[in-house]
Amino acid sequence: MEDGLPWGESPIDLAEEDDAALQTGWGWIWGVLASSSVALALFNAHAVRNWAEQLPPNAMTAPIVAAAEHWYDTADRLGLNRMVDAAERAAKALRADRAA
Repeated sequence: MEDGLPWGESPIDLAEEDDAALQTGWGWIWGVLASSSVALALFNAHAVRNWAEQLPPNAMTAPIVAAAEHWYDTADRLGLNRMVDAAERAAKALRADRAA
């Protein structure tokens, strides 16, 4: 079958390791991954606390739950929980309006 590609080349071959464009792409990917991880750690204390509270209570999970509670309290003092709290209040008000 003739697909029009020169012998030995494939449309899915990656560029060589020393290709500047490939290195820039990897840098961009790692930057996105790092910045999204930092944003989740900063602004998602609610979810971390909820996840930790669902762990089975034992000696191994107790430090995780304590750390999650501590981070939630710290984030609250820094005002990082305000947006989630506002969204939860709005959702609760909408549910109350629908029930009435």
